[in-house]
Amino acid sequence: MKQRACGESFRFFLVLIGLIYVPTILSAELLKKPPEVPERLAFVRMLDVDSFVESPNRGGYGIQTVRIRTRYLDPDVNAFVGLLTGISHFNQDLRIGNPDAPDTAGLLWNWGADIGLKRDRHLWELDLMGVVAGSRLGPCLGIFGEHNITTQWRFYHRTEISAFTGDAMLDADQGLYWLWRWTGISIGYRWFTSRHMDRSGPHIGVLLRFENPKIPFVFPSLG
Repeated sequence: MKQRACGESFRFFLVLIGLIYVPTILSAELLKKPPEVPERLAFVRMLDVDSFVESPNRGGYGIQTVRIRTRYLDPDVNAFVGLLTGISHFNQDLRIGNPDAPDTAGLLWNWGADIGLKRDRHLWELDLMGVVAGSRLGPCLGIFGEHNITTQWRFYHRTEISAFTGDAMLDADQGLYWLWRWTGISIGYRWFTSRHMDRSGPHIGVLLRFENPKIPFVFPSLG
């Protein structure tokens, strides 16, 4: 009886070891393979590079602007997050603050994160940013919208408010994109004003747009 009990205990021990280690080995093998995600559910990486030249209405001095924007879109809910940055070079320096003794800046740079929704032909986005102009640093809030008119024509509008001590800037831009595959042309009008300054005027530029699950950029915490 005693030997039989010992034999049953030993078999039970072997079964217990198998139940513990076999799933562990199988899990390790599965982790070696990349997860298989259906194509329709794969996150879509979106990259926009928008550059244009502007001719202000007053003074005729030019402005050159480049904006880079990434979006990480979940096709299950059509919501996205991403990063963005933009820089504008002003041939005539900006004048910020007290008009009698202003700070000046030839470059305006903002950067931050974008979050938004894509619904049918419409895209809405909120931009939370910081902004630098010369020695000035402040917060910047932006709203962007894009609406498909046809397969190739899109209407867009973008509004940003940059706040500095003793001054603020309104940067409102709207116009049209014409897109063919991953490249296109943009035309629009930009209102760029502050308390003591105006750099508004029409602009024309080039847009590069890529949408693919395999674009090699990484957004923090999302892979």
